Parts: sequence; structure tokens; C-alpha cells
Amino acid sequence: MNMHSTEKSQAGQKIDLNAIMTEARHYLLDDHALKTELMAKIDAAFFEGAEKFAGPAARKGLERDGLRNIHKHFPVEKIRLLEHYIMERLRDDLYYWSFRVGRDTLGIKNEFYVDHLIVIRIHYPHLVARKARADAIEAPPYPLTERMRLGLAALRNPKMLAYAGGRAIAKKIEARRATKAHAYDAKKTHGNLATPARAHGAHVDTWYGHSYDGINLWLSIDGVNEGNTVILYPEMWGQEVHFNPVSMYLAEGQATPKPLKYRMDPGQLLVLNPEMLHGTQVNISDETRVALTTRLNPHEPRFAPEAPFHFEYWYSSVDLEKKRWGKMSAFPHKEYLGKPSWVAHAPYQHPNEKRATFDVALERGAAVDVGAVTDLAQGIRYIVDLQNVSAMIWNTPEGLRAYSRKCPHMAIDLADGYHDGKDVYCPGHGMSFDIASGDSSCVAFKLRQFVVTEENGRMMLSRGAAEA
Repeated sequence: MNMHSTEKSQAGQKIDLNAIMTEARHYLLDDHALKTELMAKIDAAFFEGAEKFAGPAARKGLERDGLRNIHKHFPVEKIRLLEHYIMERLRDDLYYWSFRVGRDTLGIKNEFYVDHLIVIRIHYPHLVARKARADAIEAPPYPLTERMRLGLAALRNPKMLAYAGGRAIAKKIEARRATKAHAYDAKKTHGNLATPARAHGAHVDTWYGHSYDGINLWLSIDGVNEGNTVILYPEMWGQEVHFNPVSMYLAEGQATPKPLKYRMDPGQLLVLNPEMLHGTQVNISDETRVALTTRLNPHEPRFAPEAPFHFEYWYSSVDLEKKRWGKMSAFPHKEYLGKPSWVAHAPYQHPNEKRATFDVALERGAAVDVGAVTDLAQGIRYIVDLQNVSAMIWNTPEGLRAYSRKCPHMAIDLADGYHDGKDVYCPGHGMSFDIASGDSSCVAFKLRQFVVTEENGRMMLSRGAAEA
């Protein structure tokens, strides 16, 4: 078993559950329970689903080229149909696999719980996915079998039945409160991008109503590379972080370290505590990323009260061991409140950075003196705020370079992202940009450049031809 964590670890080392809970230690596992059996079932479900929704040629293409090339054979407009089909086919297998990983791989001895929510994630290359029209994405059918399963579980569990009834009565009231407290707006956040072209910004899962002390199982199915993988920020563990209520992602003004990214082989399993800040690299690779996520809790789930909704339905390991799919547990969040297990740490701070604010606008045809060249050593990022421009400047071996701080992907402020004097990283979705050129590894994304020249030892910032 090959394991990687924020600390050095040796092959064969026993997984430390307490360290996952309290230190954000995480593990990348080559081997885990039922790996070969599950991967074969997943492949079969993908092949059958591709044929069902796109015909025999699509199936043959996937069988020949692998799931990482699904974008070459399967229309992006039908992706949600395929995800739904696979979940319907594999739901019980995935619950049982989650249980076996918890018991056999992670070594959880006591009764534990598996979240009702399991998600298949298919992320096409961004340049392909963004061509899809939002109104052309075919929605999956009503999840009738899942609703029937929840209803059956409620009939067998009087407490769950009573709770479900109470939730139905309070649903409209909670919706109104959530609207007032949380102004989430997908249109403002993602613009006209269709769902398959979106990527998760940096977040922690309890913002979305997931339980404290959870353990995420992030399974690589195919195509996971550093251009589309999950992003981890273990250095921010224990730091109190805040979200933007419109996007439900990390709010601006919080510095982030260099994102940790794993290239993962098919079948490898990343085990992490989702209270660690994490997100998704926008897929700037030429491969489709196919992954699966589920969640365990070694104890009874506990929730943050301020989340807009909560994931309160779980399977007990005792029931999953006996494959009792019709039995489920409810943990009403008002009765099961909790708090993080970590000890608070000071916020992460960017090294090698200086800032200045100027009460002047940057007008076309004019230049603004933003400081002495000798005050900007190589490797230092200079964050500059004018009335109408937010810029960042470096003194590179090739000369002065100035760029807009708005990431060209979703306009997130790059001042919060890590830089090392060679590259600057977006704190939202992990994309990096070359400081000398402003380029990323994707032709669609390049930093907007300003003109910065040296005049009598001063840095003069202006708009110009280079800005285009």
C-alpha cells in the first residue's frame, strides 16, 4: 500500500484515523477493499450507459480508448443522464464498497456510517464542455427508485418517518430562511457555463451541510491528472476560513498556499478529511476526469448549524454488512450539532509580497507612478490597487511584468493565490500562470497584461497595446 500525506509516511504504515480527524493527514492508496471487483463493475456500467444513450459506436469507442477519452465518443449534453444511469446501476455496490473500505482498509472497529449521497463526477476538458449550451443539457429522470428507498427506510424506522414529516412541514420556512441567509446564485457564479463545464472552487464540506469529522473517499476511475485533479490545501488546516454566500466558495481576502495536486492512476483512492480546504482544478487537460466521491463518518454525524441544508440520512455499517438496503438512519441536524476537531491556527500568510494603494485611476494614454524599481526585488510580488485597476507586478529576469489580478477563468482575485516568482496560482480552481508571459497551459486562459516601464528609476504603469 502506497501512502502519501502531509507528513512523510512509509509503505505499510497503518492508517491513523485520529490524524485524519485532527491533523488533516491524508492518504493516497493503491490498494483498497474490493478494488478490482468494483472497477470492473464501473467500467461495465459506463460501457452499457454509453450504448444506451449514444449507440453501439460510442460503446466501442470507450472500450477501445478508455473512459479518459469519453468526450470523443459521448455527447456532453447527455452526461447527466449517464451519471444518473451509473448510480442507478451501482448504488448498492457503492454503499457496500464504502462500508468495506471503512472496515477493512481504514480499520474502523466500531459502528460507523456511510453517507446516503454518493456522486459520480465526469468532467470533460473545459474547451469541450464550455461549448455546450446550458439549456441543451438533458436532465436525468426523477430519482424514483431512490425516493422509494428513502420511503421504505422511513416506514421501517419510526423516528426517521416522524422526522421526514416534520421536515416536509418546515421545508418552505427553511427555504425562506436559507434565501435570506445565503444568497447562492449559480448564474452570478458561473455565468452561462453549462453544468459539465463548471468546477468546484475552494471550499470545506461543512459549508454545504456535510458532517464534521467526515472521511471523504475520492476514487480515481480514469483520466485524473494534474490538469484536472482534486486540489488540497493541507497547510490551511485549523485556519478559520469563510465563504462567499453567492458562490459558496472561499471568500476573497484569504491567502492560500500552493495547491497540492495528485495525478492518480485508475483505481487509486484518496482518503481525506473534507474539513481541509479543497477544490477542483478546472479541467485544462485534454482528458476527461472520471471520479467517484462518497463519505464515511467514524461516529454519529454532527453538523454546523449555519449551513443552508444538511445531509442527515446515513447507512449504518451494521446494516451494510448484512446488505440491508432498506434500513437507514436519520440524524436531524438540530439534534446533532457539533464543532470542528481541529485546534485553531493562525491564518496562512504569503511570503515575499508587498502592497500599495493609490487614489488615482489608470486612464488610457496616461501612466501612474507606482514606486521605485529598486524597491521591487526579484521574486517579490507587488500588489497594486488603483481606483479602477487591481494589478500585480514582478521584476523578472526578463524585465518588469504587470498583469490584471482577475483570473481569466472566473475573475477571482489572484492576490489571494500562491506565487513562487515563476508562477502564480488561482486560489479558486488551481490554474497556474507563467509570470514572464501570463500564459497558462490552456490556450483559452491568459492573464490580461498592463504596460509597466522604468523611467528614471520609477515603475510607470499604463494601459497599452500589450493589454489586449
